[in-house]
Amino acid sequence: MPAPPLDIVARLREIAEQGSRSDQRVAATILADPDFATHAAIARLAARAEVSEPTVTRFCRALGCDGLRDFKVRLAQAVAMAGRYLAAPAEGRDGRIPDTIAAGACGAIEMVCAGIDAADLAEAGRILAAARMVRAYGSGGTSSLAAVEMENRLFRLGLMVSACSDGEMQRMTAAAADAGTVILAYSVSGEVRPLVEAVTIAGHYGAHTIAVTAPGSPLAAAARLVLPFRVDEGTNIYRPSPARYALLALTDMLAMVVAERIGAPAVERMRRIRHHQALVKRNAQHLPLGD
Repeated sequence: MPAPPLDIVARLREIAEQGSRSDQRVAATILADPDFATHAAIARLAARAEVSEPTVTRFCRALGCDGLRDFKVRLAQAVAMAGRYLAAPAEGRDGRIPDTIAAGACGAIEMVCAGIDAADLAEAGRILAAARMVRAYGSGGTSSLAAVEMENRLFRLGLMVSACSDGEMQRMTAAAADAGTVILAYSVSGEVRPLVEAVTIAGHYGAHTIAVTAPGSPLAAAARLVLPFRVDEGTNIYRPSPARYALLALTDMLAMVVAERIGAPAVERMRRIRHHQALVKRNAQHLPLGD
């Protein structure tokens, strides 16, 4: 297995704490102003760090870079990918955390609702309601959570449904799919390779494939029906992603469409669940169904 790509920021922080004095100065200078380090000539970088130019060159090579130019490219990539996590900001510490979380959740849900096509939602509900087997796939934290929640929503309507977040198991169950199977795949990015491969495999065997994902992504291209998913993550790095609220809202939309389509048989199954819930819980009529 090839070694993972160099995490240049982590390496810089390690050197800033444990390197030689000159290397510590170079690393600290870069971490203090990555934008300057990315664009500055070697003479300016050496002067700010109070070291010689050969020391800067040696430093870059010790990091595993071919030289200063290669180092700058890697640093620029690191800043572009996760620059807002390089330093801990003071924002979000004003004591209004409940408002911050609520605003993020509401904004995410509204954004997803605005992007949903009613005809596509109805078609997805029709396909799910008619399925002999529904397999809900997710990967990572948010998407896996949505897949498990879909399993929780659909079994009580009488559907055979199973959630899976393991890439290899997704591929295997996809290979066992047929025309009676519906694959419902969740991915915020739409770029998780095992998930894309599983959806593609299932499609080869005639399964219906629905993706809740980013438009234009590899997963969107692999699925037959796409429910577009876009959420603005904002800039507050202390706030957990609001994407999961939006995914759960979209999951509830699908579940409601399916329930209405199944109709009386779904209501009967929900009645059974409520009946047995009421036998063991007080005030069951005011509790969520099955919780």
